[in-house]
Formats: sequence, C-alpha cells, structure tokens
Amino acid sequence: MAPDFPLATSLTALQEQMLIAFRAVTTQIEHRGARGHEREALIAASYLQHYVPPPLKVVHGAELLDSLGSRSAECDLVVQSQSAPPLAIGEHFHLVPIEWAYGVIEVKSQLGRRTLRDAQQKIARAKSLRKLAFVPQHGDVLWSFDAYGRNFDYFPLYGLIFAFSSSNLTELCHELWRLNHTVPMDQWVDAVVVLDKGLIVHERPGGPLGVRPYPGCQLRAVQSDRALLSATLVIHTAFSGVFERPANLGRYLGPIALGGPYVGHAGPGEQTFTPPEGTELR
Repeated sequence: MAPDFPLATSLTALQEQMLIAFRAVTTQIEHRGARGHEREALIAASYLQHYVPPPLKVVHGAELLDSLGSRSAECDLVVQSQSAPPLAIGEHFHLVPIEWAYGVIEVKSQLGRRTLRDAQQKIARAKSLRKLAFVPQHGDVLWSFDAYGRNFDYFPLYGLIFAFSSSNLTELCHELWRLNHTVPMDQWVDAVVVLDKGLIVHERPGGPLGVRPYPGCQLRAVQSDRALLSATLVIHTAFSGVFERPANLGRYLGPIALGGPYVGHAGPGEQTFTPPEGTELR
C-alpha cells in the first residue's frame, strides 16, 4: 500500500485554489491598492494563519518601529507575537514595535526585476531596525540564536518574498544575489516563493538548502510545480525557532515621569515624593 501524505495532498489543492482565487482578484478588481489588499488577505487568511506556528500571528498593512524612532516602510505582511502591544490603534493599520516582530513578507502579483528590487529594499529597511528594548537576561540559561554567521541574543527578523507568478526564475536568482550584496547579510532577503514556478533559497557550502543565508552560501533557483509544499517547510522551519524575550515598552514612551507628587508608604507613616523624570518600570 502506497504511503499516505495528507498534508502534501491538501497543500497541493490549496495551491491550485490560491492561484484560481488570485486570477479572480486580478480580473475583477481594477484598483491597484484594493487588488493588493485582497492579494495579501488571500495569503494571510487561506494559508499563513494556518501554517505559521503559534504563538505567532500575521497582520497586513503594518509598519515596524524601533525604540530609536526609525521606521520601516509599510510592510505587506508582518509575522508578530500575539502579545505585541499596539502603538497605533486603527482598523486597517498596525504599528508594531520591532522587538515583537519576527518576520516581514512582501507580496507580489508578478515578480520581475523592478518588483524584486522594491521588495528587497523594503525588507532590508525593516531588517535594519534595531531591537534594543529587551529586559536584560540574567541567570544560567540565556536565550540566543545563530544566524548569518553571528550569534544574536534575540530572534532576528526574517524576510520573505511571496509572488504568485514571475519572470525567469534563474534570472531573478542572479538579480537577487546582486541586490543582497548591497547590504549586510542580516538584511538580506532570506527566501523567495513563486507559487506557479518554485523557490529561490540559499544553499550552505557542501550542505543542504537552508532557510537563511550563511557565510559562503550560494543562492539557488529551484523549479517546482508544488511550490507551496516547499514554502510551507521553509516557513515552518524559519519560525519554529522563535523565542520571545520580555521587552520594556517604556522605551517607546519617551522620557516620562511615572506621575506627579503622590503619597506612598515606606515603612510606618507617609511621605510625599516625586519620582525622577525618565523613571522606568522594571
């Protein structure tokens, strides 16, 4: 009896459904902004929310912000912690502090040289934001993550391009290799998924394909008519190592006092005092 692989069967069917739904969106919606929104929602709702491992969630229409005030461009999709505090309250816009963000995904209908450059620049800008607001680690067990030939004490932002179709995959592979080398390795695009053609991923020296680049790696274009199967393995592997460090939201509030003069207890009796400006909760 032949082995049964129900996940492979369901993902193959889902890939066909996504391509059909995408073609319907493309033909029925003329406005580019609305078409892009529907395209991103299609990926988030029908696919990513089921295969990005918990406790992560996917939001679209978001900007990332670091505690120094630097911002990303608007990201199509952001993979973030469920516990991310909202820095801006809105129905269709999210402002996510970088410490709570784990991945950015740029979505393209047709991936060519121009749209590849646009996505690469947005991912590099998002990855350049600095995760500085973590509470210091103490004790015998300290969290760390090896990537890009370095050791990080946090989970570095992952950058993925997801396209429904593209021009020649090999030519895009060469162009991405050139573009990636204009920025430091930890700001590179980690992988590209083209739903109707295949993937572009990094290959470790003398080893298997990897979900992130590594010193001495090469970039490979892998043609496949079942790209969603490989993409699911890449996404699950990339985010299964996520760990969440406690962060100090006060770094995003600026130099504020915890309050004005107030009555507090310090042993018997009462005393009135004013906390110094810039006091942080610990």
